Amino acid sequence: MSNPVRLPPLKETVGLVSLLAHNARLDNPLPANTDFTDDEFKEVQTQLNAFMVLPPSMRPYIYITFSAKELPTLVRVLRTLSRTTQRKAFSTLIQILSLLEDPKRDPYFRRFLRSPHAVGLPNIIADAFVQGVDWLRPSGPGHICSLIITTLQWCDPELGDDKRASVDASIRQALITKMTAFISAADFGRLDELQRIETQRLLGTLQSIDNMQGPPEGPPGWFMNHTYNWLIEGIPGQEECAVCMEEDHTSWCSRCKTVKYCGTACQTKDWKEGHKLRCFEVTL
Repeated sequence: MSNPVRLPPLKETVGLVSLLAHNARLDNPLPANTDFTDDEFKEVQTQLNAFMVLPPSMRPYIYITFSAKELPTLVRVLRTLSRTTQRKAFSTLIQILSLLEDPKRDPYFRRFLRSPHAVGLPNIIADAFVQGVDWLRPSGPGHICSLIITTLQWCDPELGDDKRASVDASIRQALITKMTAFISAADFGRLDELQRIETQRLLGTLQSIDNMQGPPEGPPGWFMNHTYNWLIEGIPGQEECAVCMEEDHTSWCSRCKTVKYCGTACQTKDWKEGHKLRCFEVTL
């Protein structure tokens, strides 16, 4: 019999998340054209690398808590930064985004990406890859590619200028050119396997967006909408009760609004079995 996963106390987790937000200057945004000092940059990178030595069961819990507590603020701050004059700060915030959990497992990240607050974010991240963003460990090019795929799959394709995907058509084409050259470069083979796979997966996704044709009467974003619907259908508690799978008379958890229940009995059961550790009040 396997031992149950031991998660850090909620107060301790929130403390770690608050410290990361503080080190990343989310609570005290940088003035225009002012970048992290070397000490500030070292401090936040040290914390991110320290997370990597935590037990694998704990890291997702910390990053999901970060999504719930700090993600809207991070994106607001990211929008104010310059990729050129605030390169260390800009790259660090992209790095943190790339380390978040898959939206299938992170309901707060998932909810944010489908909200109006995500407008423009896919273009910011994709254009950063095209123009050149620093690869910061424990992230890397594969993580950034995976993040771009995430915004393509989970954000509304209506956000893009041609309505086919959340990233504008011109940036998608620039990405395809960049990815093709990147994969063909001699240094590409030096990346670890996961980084190479995610890079190639992004190129395939971008090519599919323009090549996949939906029904003649369908919307331009048919392919990405179909992808989103397929992803969301596999997540418990989105269309049916998270406990008993009842599909009728369900309502969202009034606090976090990330999971549905058919009534008090199922909600109480799920709360005792772990939802209380993942339930945060979020204002979007």
